[in-house]
Amino acid sequence: MRKLLLTVVLPFILLFSQQGAVTHELGHLTEALARAASGQQSSSRQAGDLQCEACLAFAHLAGVATAHVAHPALLSFAFAVPANEAPAFIAADAPAARSRGPPAVL
Repeated sequence: MRKLLLTVVLPFILLFSQQGAVTHELGHLTEALARAASGQQSSSRQAGDLQCEACLAFAHLAGVATAHVAHPALLSFAFAVPANEAPAFIAADAPAARSRGPPAVL
């Protein structure tokens, strides 16, 4: 029962914590926009460079679940062998007896 509960709850925890990280970063960006609109001098650092405790707490969630979409050409599973070419193969000979193999008498 505990494994089932963890299987259901952990994806939601990840989802909500990533949403918290995004809203926190948006808070930094709105502060920077407010400073720029009021005409205050902005510091040389960017909004993501600020070292606040919440940014450090959310740092491990930045790249956990990313969306990687496969190119549509890679999704075709068809493989066609040209009809005019016969598949080439080399017949393998029987392996030679080796000294570490079992005795030939057995």
